[in-house]
Amino acid sequence: MSHTDWIAVTCGLATFLLRLVPLWQARRQTSDDAGLAARQRRLAGIGLAAITALLAISLWTPLAQDPRWTCAAAEAIALLVVFVVKHSQGGIAVPTLAGALAYGVVSQWLG
Repeated sequence: MSHTDWIAVTCGLATFLLRLVPLWQARRQTSDDAGLAARQRRLAGIGLAAITALLAISLWTPLAQDPRWTCAAAEAIALLVVFVVKHSQGGIAVPTLAGALAYGVVSQWLG
């Protein structure tokens, strides 16, 4: 595995743990509704921060290695798909997967 692959695996694992550990701890604890609402707000912020970190790493590496317009176009289209799906679908998983699919398809088509 290359250095970039290790970075991607590490970021993915860190993102998974950032989401899993608080949920795992919350499952063991019983709390009132106010505590649950505060925990959900914190988890929502962690999720957005994790997705943003993965997005920055995912987009920077290909663009730095291949600064042609086709790479930038694929990334821009993927971001647009994420934005559109996020506002129509809600959540974070479906927009992320749709953006990854769009990036892969457009990269192969333009490549």
